[in-house]
Amino acid sequence: MKHEPDFRKFLNDEVNLNQTRLDKLVEHVNAVNGYLSKKLDSYDGIERQGSWALGTIIKPVKENQEYDADLLLKMTTGPDWEPRDCINAVYECFRANDLYSAKAKRRTRCVTLDYAGDVHLDIVPCVSTVSGLWICNYDTNGYEQTDGTGYRDWFNARNANTGGNLKRAVRLLKYMRDSKRRFSVKSIVLTTLVGNAAGDGGDFSSIPATLNTVMSEIDKFLQVNKRMPEIANPALPSETFTRHWDESQYGRFREEFHRYAGRVSDAIAEKDYNTSIEKWREVFGDGFGETKSAGTTSRQGPVRVSAKKPWAQ
Repeated sequence: MKHEPDFRKFLNDEVNLNQTRLDKLVEHVNAVNGYLSKKLDSYDGIERQGSWALGTIIKPVKENQEYDADLLLKMTTGPDWEPRDCINAVYECFRANDLYSAKAKRRTRCVTLDYAGDVHLDIVPCVSTVSGLWICNYDTNGYEQTDGTGYRDWFNARNANTGGNLKRAVRLLKYMRDSKRRFSVKSIVLTTLVGNAAGDGGDFSSIPATLNTVMSEIDKFLQVNKRMPEIANPALPSETFTRHWDESQYGRFREEFHRYAGRVSDAIAEKDYNTSIEKWREVFGDGFGETKSAGTTSRQGPVRVSAKKPWAQ
C-alpha cells in the first residue's frame, strides 16, 4: 500500500524510543536488579511489564521529557506480611542507598525511581500464590490479582497474525494521543482495544491498512457504547483496566477517536499522493511523509533521526 515507507520512516524517526535511551534503560534495570538481588531479603526475581515488555513503548513527544517503564518485582513474604509491608520493604531498600535515595518515591502500587530527564522506572512488588499473582495496593493495604504474562501472550498472538503491524499501530495511536492531546486514555486500555479489534479479520497487510482496520473496529465499539464499558484483561477477566477512567473522560475519548478514525479513513481512500500525505499530516502532524513534485520531495516539520532497532521497523 502507498505510504508504507513513509510510515516506517515516521515510526523510526518520530515515534519509536531511540536505541540510546533503550540501552540506558537496560543499564538502569540491570543495576537495579543487581542491587535488589543483594540487598532485598525478599527478592525473588524481576521481569519486564507494560509497554516495554509488549514492544509498544514510544519516546516522549517533547525533548528531555521522561517516559515510563515497568518492572514486576517478585517477592517472597512471611506469614505476617501485609501488602504495605512489601512496598515499604522495597522503598526502604532504595532509601538506604545514596544512589537511589533521592530518586525513590512510594506510590499506590509501586516504588518509582525517577531518573530526571530520562525515565520513570516503576517497580511493582508482587507475590505468588497457588491462585495466581498478586500486586500490592499501599492505600487499601490489599492485594489485587494480575496476569501480565497472560496478557502479553494474548497480545503477542494477535500481533503475530498481523506480521507485527499491531504493535506499530499501538505506537502510532499512543503518539497521536500524546502529540494531539485531544483525549486521555491509559496505554493498557488503548492496547487492549487494539488487540480486541484484531480478532475478527480485517486488512493487516500494511501499517496504514492495519491502523485503519483497528481504528474502524474500535470506533464501531465506542459508538455502540455511549456509556463507558468495562475493559478487562483478556487473560484475567476479573482485572479491569478502566478503574481510573470516568464518564467524562470516556465521552471525550469516544468523540475524538471517532473524528480521527474518519480522518484515517479519508487518508486511506484518497487517490492523489500529495493530498493523502496532507490528510495523514492532519492525524500525525507535519513531520509525517514526503510530498512529490517534479521528481523532488519535500518534508514539512522537524524530524529527529534515531538508530534503527530490529523490533521497531
